[in-house]
Amino acid sequence: MEAILRRVIATVLALGTAGVCVRLGLWQIDRHEQRKASNAVIAARIEQDTVVLMSADLPDSMEYRMIRAVGVFDRSREIVEQGRAVNGVPAVYVATPLVTPEGFAVLVERGWVPSASARAVDLVALREPDTSHVEGMLLRLDGGSVPLDTSWPLYVRRADPAVLQPLFPYPLAPLVLRRTILPPGAPAGLRPAPLPQLTAGPHLSYALQWFAFAMIAVIGPLIAAGVFTKRASPRNTDAGPLLTSTRPDAK
Repeated sequence: MEAILRRVIATVLALGTAGVCVRLGLWQIDRHEQRKASNAVIAARIEQDTVVLMSADLPDSMEYRMIRAVGVFDRSREIVEQGRAVNGVPAVYVATPLVTPEGFAVLVERGWVPSASARAVDLVALREPDTSHVEGMLLRLDGGSVPLDTSWPLYVRRADPAVLQPLFPYPLAPLVLRRTILPPGAPAGLRPAPLPQLTAGPHLSYALQWFAFAMIAVIGPLIAAGVFTKRASPRNTDAGPLLTSTRPDAK
């Protein structure tokens, strides 16, 4: 009776654990499908014609759009996005507000610079002409924060316009412009920041792992409980007649 109860408990626990793992695997498959749909939307936006930035009122549909902007760089309010890495190289991104003729500004990630500390950078060596034509992709950089030291240049992890707006005397566009084409005569040490990569992500591999865990959760405890153990057939202990061989006495 005790052995049967042990096997029932093991079976219930195994099936419950397996059910959770299967549910997590299905969740990862759902995330994979969402990622595919999102990538399709982004790819379609990238393929659209480049538009001129004329207003700070940018709808969500403008994210990942290629745009062209004209204005004057405000070098007195530059931002250093620290703690970055590009292809494994410690780096910083340099973001400078571009003030447009319409009176608003868009934060332009002008490019990245290798930095051993992922913080130190010579901004003077990276100066460009004040008036500039900029081409690039509009991106949303959520999750930023106002640094404790608000003296210029600002050192932040992410140049989030919504968070940094109180530090600027003019309206900021809610999206950041990541420049993709450096103008002629751009500083030699400045390199275009990489654009987001449209990848499928790790969700399918995670799903396979959860399904594998489900199989282990079912089979492992059942084996340990002896569910699959065959009972040994009883041995015949009755002593049968001994077979003896006799030979006739030699004559």
